[in-house]
Amino acid sequence: MRTVEVSTEIAASRRMVWAVLTDFPRYPEWATYIQRIEGQARTGGSLKVTLGPPDRPPHVFRTPVLEATPEVRLAWAAVIPGATWLPRAIFTGVHEFVLDALPDGGTRLTHREHFSGLLARLSDTGPPGGDEGFTAFNNALQYRAEDPGNGSAE
Repeated sequence: MRTVEVSTEIAASRRMVWAVLTDFPRYPEWATYIQRIEGQARTGGSLKVTLGPPDRPPHVFRTPVLEATPEVRLAWAAVIPGATWLPRAIFTGVHEFVLDALPDGGTRLTHREHFSGLLARLSDTGPPGGDEGFTAFNNALQYRAEDPGNGSAE
């Protein structure tokens, strides 16, 4: 089983980071790897997510929102695109963003996905480009949240 995890310290409040993270209609302006999200950050809701490294065709899938606690955690259940019929014992994953307050008023953004189930045991590398994609996404979110002139939403 594999976990992809990247943490980034952002010189912006959790409120600002959450505002940028959940302003899904503006993702095409700045986001990398996770290129587009349709829906609302609402526990029990669902999202249509388009993601993938820039050098490959993107994956598009619908996914339930497991948790959307403002300024704390956004998480959704991961599925293999096109295989939502698979039982969780075969494959499941949780994609999450966790926001921790730092003593200086900034935020630590932890972006991770943990894979489990029988199919997840066949690979210890995770999705192709996952580590690089998570890093690129975090860096783009950091830039967006730290610079008030770049179109961030506070």
